[in-house]
Amino acid sequence: MKKGLVVKLIGGLYTVLDSETKERIVCNASGKLRHSKVSKDSSFKKDSLDKDARIIKMSPKVGDYVTYQEEGRYILDVMPRNNSLRRPDVANVDQVLLIFAATNPKLSFNLLDHFIVLIEKEEIDLKIIITKFDLLDDQSQIELKENMKYYEKIGYNVYYTSMHDKMGFDEIKPIFKDKISVLAGQTGAGKSTFLNCLDESFNLQTQEISKALGRGKHTTRHSELLDFNDGLIADTPGFSSLDFFNFEVSDLNECFIDFKELSNGCRFKGCSHINEPNCNVKNHLGETMINSRYENYVKFYNEIKQQKKIY
Repeated sequence: MKKGLVVKLIGGLYTVLDSETKERIVCNASGKLRHSKVSKDSSFKKDSLDKDARIIKMSPKVGDYVTYQEEGRYILDVMPRNNSLRRPDVANVDQVLLIFAATNPKLSFNLLDHFIVLIEKEEIDLKIIITKFDLLDDQSQIELKENMKYYEKIGYNVYYTSMHDKMGFDEIKPIFKDKISVLAGQTGAGKSTFLNCLDESFNLQTQEISKALGRGKHTTRHSELLDFNDGLIADTPGFSSLDFFNFEVSDLNECFIDFKELSNGCRFKGCSHINEPNCNVKNHLGETMINSRYENYVKFYNEIKQQKKIY
């Protein structure tokens, strides 16, 4: 029995990077893993569980540490996860880079906040990367930077890039070192083009934005960890919808980190910031981006409440 890291999944076949030899072995999952389902308690924190002390019976995903049988080449078990994302479907992530276009397609702050909430729920570090910044006129660049200053103020690093002259890439490259990074975000924001600008050897397929749909077309068809700058970058299939799987409405305040801090001034402990009087979050409404964030908060709150009724 050997150990390794799943670095690629395509057509039901897993490429495992051997922990000792660094050889890449293509494996199948054992029958018990192919037919297993991930439970709600499928993520384990490194500081609360020794990886070698316990294994999990579930289907492997890219980023999983696994044990595998060299003879016959099949994965035996999945080791405990530090974290696990559903969309993109990657485990043991150190940081998520949210890739959003400045234009074409237009940046959606609702979608940006949606991603942020899901990532905060998993307690994963995140950074925001704005692509196609050069396609904006001077005034639009100023306005976008003013809006993004709010996200920087509450603790998120924001980077601005352009593909044709590789503006911003020298600043970004060091953040990948010694980390497993996941690219996620707005469909059509140019995730594959972004990776090609980081390293031309990736040579990933790209497509134009669909003029009829006003959004990007999916170009990535499988999940894979790519070697870059002594780290690994997950290139994963795009998607156009998100859900609040395994979410409670009480989780939202924790995931809106700016509201979490303001909650200390609310009249009631555990304030939902919806109907309670003397809510400190609502008292701060007025600044454009706080209003935008609050509108998204209310939408997510109602969506989660409706989702709970279904379940």
